[in-house]
Amino acid sequence: MREYDADELADTDFKYRDGSTAGLYSAYTTKTIERHCRWLQEYDIDGLFVQRFIGDALAWPHIRDQVLNNVRSGSEKYGRVFVNMYDIGNGDQRTLVDDIKRDWMHLVDDERITESKSYLHHRGKPVLAMWGWGFTDRIGTPSQAKELIAWFQETADPRYRATVMGGVPAGWRTLSRDSRTNSGWSSVYRSFDIISPWTVGRMVDAASTDYFEKHYIEPDMTECNSLGIDYLPVVFPGFSSHNLKPEKPFNEIPRLGGSFLWKQLHNVIRSGSTMVYVAMFDETDEGTAIFKTAATVDQNPTRGKFLTLDADTGYDNIPSDWYLRLTGAAGRILKEDTQDITETVPENP
Repeated sequence: MREYDADELADTDFKYRDGSTAGLYSAYTTKTIERHCRWLQEYDIDGLFVQRFIGDALAWPHIRDQVLNNVRSGSEKYGRVFVNMYDIGNGDQRTLVDDIKRDWMHLVDDERITESKSYLHHRGKPVLAMWGWGFTDRIGTPSQAKELIAWFQETADPRYRATVMGGVPAGWRTLSRDSRTNSGWSSVYRSFDIISPWTVGRMVDAASTDYFEKHYIEPDMTECNSLGIDYLPVVFPGFSSHNLKPEKPFNEIPRLGGSFLWKQLHNVIRSGSTMVYVAMFDETDEGTAIFKTAATVDQNPTRGKFLTLDADTGYDNIPSDWYLRLTGAAGRILKEDTQDITETVPENP
């Protein structure tokens, strides 16, 4: 928080050890998000997926539009790319298909986001991501998913068409684990142009990461290659949702100084992946954020319990920007012809 200006921060009831107020930023503030995009440039990170929960977009369109346009402004200013990603989780199943269609037409016609020089295009069209189809704890039916995917790919007016990315369950290929088992989902998953199976919480340590590579990532890639689908694996630094859900343990999936994230990056790059989704840039409520974070417990407010980068024994000299540095280093390796990645965490990425 030391890099934010006073006019960006809202007062809270939290205090630092020196008695000053621990302020919070808002993504509604253009200057703040432009700073975040500058960090992406400084650390060689290509861009952002902007989560747009469809329920929030309908309830507070001016807020969600402002956040999206802040990302647009920052991406254009600092040479990054961005993609709109719908999360269907808090939508209304009765109107879900029409709600997403109308909102996308609004973004294309009124906000004109796909005209931005920074809006990511792939396979000749803008990328549109949808996250949540087929999960056991999400709304939506196979027929709804098929209708929307077909609309984006083929039946919409050409100006609304897109290359469609699906954020899908880890068990998408076998209709198992976190996926619904209705056979209709099998063809839904295989109709996406890009598949990105969700892995946050599916791995917890080095052994489970290796297991996941062998039993999920490698066969997923084989399946996608056979179908001509692009594969976008997900990696994450660690996990802790204790403040969001007090019944969950604090520091549930330890970061281990970056070795947990780097192990995942090593495995997906070694498996032949040409792109990686790092979850997440700024999601603090689940402890997955990779942006600049308090390095030591001494930097915390005096009240409350917050996860800092020195939480794991033996890892007490981790700088606040460590996960931006690791992510940028992995990105540079992905762009190299050899894609040669070491198994151990770089000493100074």
